[in-house]
Amino acid sequence: MTAAFARWRWMLLALPTLWLVSAASAKTGGSGVFVVGVDGMDPVILDRMMAAGEMPNFSALRAEGTYQTLGTSVPPQSPVAWSNFVTGMNPGGHGIFDFIHRDPATYKPISSATPPVDDPGSAIHFFGYVIPTSAPEVVNNRGGIPWWDVLTDHGVDVEVYRIPGNFPTPVSDARVLGGMGTVDVRGGFGTYTLYTDRPVEKDDPKGDIELVKLQDLDLDGQPDTARGILRGPPDQFHLEPGQMPSKSDYLTLGVTFYLSVHRDAVVVEVGGQRALLRQGEWSDWLEADYDALPMGLSSVAGIVRFYAKELAPGFQVYASPVNISPADPAVPLTSPDGFVTELFEKLGFFYTQGMPEETDALKDGVFDDDDYLKQVTLVQEDNQRMVALALDRFEPGDATFVYFSDIDLQCHMLWRHGDPKTAGAPPHPAYDPRVGPRHLHDIERFYRDVDRELGAVRRKLPEGTFLVVMSDHGFQPFTRQLHLNAWLREQGYLTLLDGKRTGQIVAGDVDWSRTRAYGLGFNGLYLNLAGREGQGIVAPEEAEALAAELSARLEALRDPRGGARVVLRVDRAEDVYSGARRAEAPDLIVGYDAGYGASDESTLGEITEAVMADNESRWSGNHLMSPDVVPGILLVNRKLEGSGYELTDVTATILAHYGLDPLPGMVGEPIR
Repeated sequence: MTAAFARWRWMLLALPTLWLVSAASAKTGGSGVFVVGVDGMDPVILDRMMAAGEMPNFSALRAEGTYQTLGTSVPPQSPVAWSNFVTGMNPGGHGIFDFIHRDPATYKPISSATPPVDDPGSAIHFFGYVIPTSAPEVVNNRGGIPWWDVLTDHGVDVEVYRIPGNFPTPVSDARVLGGMGTVDVRGGFGTYTLYTDRPVEKDDPKGDIELVKLQDLDLDGQPDTARGILRGPPDQFHLEPGQMPSKSDYLTLGVTFYLSVHRDAVVVEVGGQRALLRQGEWSDWLEADYDALPMGLSSVAGIVRFYAKELAPGFQVYASPVNISPADPAVPLTSPDGFVTELFEKLGFFYTQGMPEETDALKDGVFDDDDYLKQVTLVQEDNQRMVALALDRFEPGDATFVYFSDIDLQCHMLWRHGDPKTAGAPPHPAYDPRVGPRHLHDIERFYRDVDRELGAVRRKLPEGTFLVVMSDHGFQPFTRQLHLNAWLREQGYLTLLDGKRTGQIVAGDVDWSRTRAYGLGFNGLYLNLAGREGQGIVAPEEAEALAAELSARLEALRDPRGGARVVLRVDRAEDVYSGARRAEAPDLIVGYDAGYGASDESTLGEITEAVMADNESRWSGNHLMSPDVVPGILLVNRKLEGSGYELTDVTATILAHYGLDPLPGMVGEPIR
């Protein structure tokens, strides 16, 4: 395979549609650092459960050391928060401001994971194939130097497991496996497939819905066989440079289902492999290899799991997103490249997709809560094996980070069943009385699961290890949503063409000659600034007054239903960010009050008719709010004198443990 093609393939896959001990003494028995990152653990919920005796390992660590809240990022989004921790910088330094950034020239939303590509490369046509001759380098958009690179440069052995925001994978001598942000083989963040014999009533599902028909192919009088396809990576040798694939532009594998006579089991066959499943069972990983060129000249290795959701009376078999295979990854999943081989040798196949919990299937109604929780159990098993491996490999003097995603994802998806934070809270708009009581305390179960894992960590760590348990943010209910762009329209800041009231930025519906501000991303608000935006009209000398006016109006906004405050605070980028990339930030960062958040529509630049609405989505808990209402937690096995620490202070503390000062641009101070 040519180097040019390797870069080309990476580009397509990376497109989506966060006490002095010298290094020498560390390797001769000095104290190491073990960091447990628990995404989304909330101090109020943790306090309540510790008081009730439900978190014995957290309580024991609190008694031994120090427990306090930990300040999160502005805004408190996972890629932003974890980038703060990774680099010790705020977003003005590392350049990650949201899940979603914008192209100022076109106003279109873009992923924050990679910078936009100006030159898509070149190719030649050869016997019906498009052969790339050059391709742009796809890099991670996060700036700054990760703390693990600082440590490895000073001789410390570092291992990092499932850190968010590390894809595309930066070159490093530390052993690092990325997590949130790592794509599937299609280049997105996870596209499932449902094979079903009846239509699915869902507009714009996040997965592929394959309508199949049971047929009597063996002529035994029983319709017991169905066939479908499983899409894999883009068919790169038939796409022009920079061309986005349509649904028909992906490589495919055939999938065959053989139903038993009594419809109590099914054999799934894909790529020459078979799995026997009874209703309600998940398969092990099956390999799914896609040939991009004839005779095996180029192929992409994937892995997939199947779930027999229903075999009778209807037929529904679910295929997970096809994950990049850790046995033969098409793109770098780890640094160095060989680390993934070490992991595969010890663990076998595992989820490589950055957010492996299949939340889209639950949001789409393809999964019910029981289906979803079964799949989450598989993710937990993966993570438990990975943490056990990390502990086995940890030696005195090392630095290791392990990551738990459970609490974050389950608070997002299961909060609607019952508020675990506020006793007596009213039912969530998405509450379903038919299933809610059975799942009322599911979130607390995941807290207890993390507590058990912490116990395993504490039992295995060498004596003297500095143990840090942290979360990037806490959680709140998400019951009401603001259509920010609709609010801007109503207030006269945003105007659509042709007298329209609804439309989309990406569809060209906005009249930029009369628009002074627009929203993109979960917390971002941009001024249509002349000389910066493609069709900017706000003069630079007018920007400060306009930003102040917008901030005041948003902070004064009250929910017409009940009069509650919608926005707790609005931050100016120049007030909260520092560093070389501050100019890339949104002009204003909207910090919603507890219970409120941006609508999905406004996040992607849609202008709706309604300004506010109930959040009836299964995505029912949130943290994309003001940092004041979603602090994280900090728990260490040492007595601390100070308080009021933030994520960047944890970074400085890790460096200080090895006698190293923060790098220029880092904003944290060591915890004392």
